This record gives sequence, structure tokens and C-alpha cells, in this order.
Amino acid sequence: MTDATSPGEPRPRPQYGEYATPEEQRARIRRPQPLPPLPEPGAPPATPVSPVGAPVKAAGMTPGRLIDRAAAVALLVYGLVSMVNAISAMLDPAPLLDAMGLDAGELGVTSTGGWGIAAALLLAGGWLLTAWLTWRAHRRGWILFWIPLAGGFVFNALSGLVVAFGLLSDPAVLQAVLDQAAG
Repeated sequence: MTDATSPGEPRPRPQYGEYATPEEQRARIRRPQPLPPLPEPGAPPATPVSPVGAPVKAAGMTPGRLIDRAAAVALLVYGLVSMVNAISAMLDPAPLLDAMGLDAGELGVTSTGGWGIAAALLLAGGWLLTAWLTWRAHRRGWILFWIPLAGGFVFNALSGLVVAFGLLSDPAVLQAVLDQAAG
């Protein structure tokens, strides 16, 4: 590799201080500002200040974090309302059977029995667990919105399977479903 200057020309002055003498280096070194004194015991903590002088924003107060919290709360409220509506449907199978095109009166099904109660308790316990996990994640500063989504999916699916198992364990309902599927 060759230098771009000819042998007779002086070398260009370095732009970034590569060849600075120790005296030039000492003259240009910036001394850090001294740390502020420690507060006296019992005094309120000082507000952190950025180097420019503006107060530093707390980490949990960003717009994204507020949107995440609002979404998590909205999903929990939606889940609570949905849970109350679903529990009433789990205890009375007539609307569910009507939606499937079956007549609950003809089949002699008046309730889901213990299976419906178990599904309702599973759904209510799942909502409580989801709300608790969301609160714990909030306290730790984690992202929240996915917890109510995952909890709603998991516990609705599990309670739906419990209700389906309870209904299909009745021979009359199982035969009606099989007859309907056959044509």
C-alpha cells in the first residue's frame, strides 16, 4: 500500500489526534464532572437529571408501556364479562344444543351436571390465575398483553373440552350427534 502524497511533500496533519504529543493530549482531555454529594439520611431522593438538564423519564412510563397495560386490563375485563356469560351457558346446555341443531327437550337434557360445574369452576379459576399472573408480570416490569390472551385461550379451550366431554357422555346426545353427522 502506498501513501497518496509524493516523497517531497510534507505529510498531512492528522485529523483525529493520532500523533498528538502527551502535552497536547493532556490539554485536550476533558475532566469528568464531580459527582453530586450524597443526600443526607432521611432526605427525599433527588429527581434524576439527564446531562442536558431535563428530568429523566421513568422506565415504566413510556407510551408503549401504558398501551401494554391498558390492553392487558381491557383483555382482563373482556375475559371477566365473557366468563360470566360462558358460565351461564355451561350450566344450561339448551342454547348450546340449539346451536348444534339439536333439541334439548327431545333429548331429555336439562343440565350438564357435574361436568358443567367443573367447567365453570375451571374457567373461573383460570381467569383468577390469569389475573394474578398479569399482576405479577406488571410488578416485574414485563410485557403484559400476551398473558390474558394466552390465559383466555387455554382456559376457554379446557373448559370447552370438559363441557363437550360431559355432553357427549350422555348416550342420547352422542347418538343425536352421530345421527346428525351421518346425514
